[in-house]
Amino acid sequence: MKLIEHVLDIQVVYAGRYLSTEQQTVVLPDGRRAIRDIVRPPNAVAIVPIDDDGRIYLVRQYRPAIRRAIYEIPAGIIDHGERPTTTARRECEEEIGLRPRRLLKLCTFYSAVGFSTGSIRLFLARGLVTGQGRRHDATEFLQVHAVPFEQAYRWVLSNTIVDAKSIVGILWARQRLDLPPLDDRQRQAGRRRERRPV
Repeated sequence: MKLIEHVLDIQVVYAGRYLSTEQQTVVLPDGRRAIRDIVRPPNAVAIVPIDDDGRIYLVRQYRPAIRRAIYEIPAGIIDHGERPTTTARRECEEEIGLRPRRLLKLCTFYSAVGFSTGSIRLFLARGLVTGQGRRHDATEFLQVHAVPFEQAYRWVLSNTIVDAKSIVGILWARQRLDLPPLDDRQRQAGRRRERRPV
């Protein structure tokens, strides 16, 4: 049995500025028919910006879908025809006021494969320099927080950071940076420095 579904019909349910939704009639691998609800958001990038002092830059903003303010890594939509690296540099500069000299692609992932087509390309940003200033969307209200990377990693493990792209990004960055176990770093740097926000 081949694990594939053949689409018989597509009905667009909603088409908005940011995303569209559709209902697909499909033939299942065993020949039966089923209905699939699909959401089509634009593809995006997310950036893990870490400076030379080992601080990661997070943004905190209110998310109406979950009715709370949360910590996230910078991210944004890839404009039509735009290269993902261009988007990453632009979004980093717009959201935290810093522009990366170097971008290292970490991975591409889908945040909700059960119903969404949207993918996120994840980058590690290094060599941060002052940009032209923050020019994010007029409806965005962001607070920028620079914290030791170890603290952000601890926030992931304690579920303080709940945003999927941020969890994936911080865990990928920790592997790519080849950091020693957290306990060893605590002994080397001391607990007081690790807890102090910057």
